Amino acid sequence: MSDLQNVLINLKVLESLKSHVRLDTTETLFRIHAPSSWIPAWAKRWWSVQSRVTDISRIQNLYTRAMKGVTDKHHDSERIKIYLTKSIQGLKNLKITYANDVTTSALLDVIIDNVTRLLA
Repeated sequence: MSDLQNVLINLKVLESLKSHVRLDTTETLFRIHAPSSWIPAWAKRWWSVQSRVTDISRIQNLYTRAMKGVTDKHHDSERIKIYLTKSIQGLKNLKITYANDVTTSALLDVIIDNVTRLLA
């Protein structure tokens, strides 16, 4: 799968993210944590060495690559713009999830602001 496809798929996953749902960024393709009755989410995140810091870092990396595709006038830049626009709602939902973490909320605000400025 190409890097562009991975970027678009991950933006689509973020687009579908609801508030108070955990995002799994440990793999190349992001996933939404499926609730398990026998393994708590905190245990899964601990086992996979996943934290808010690593998740936000991977999300920032995703948006950096996507925005580079737009600024470099990639042949699919219009398509990337559409995916970026739609993914902002997922970032807002993630912000609700981490409302008690001021730093994470601020980082998400910066990503949202960067995307909004690029698309303006």
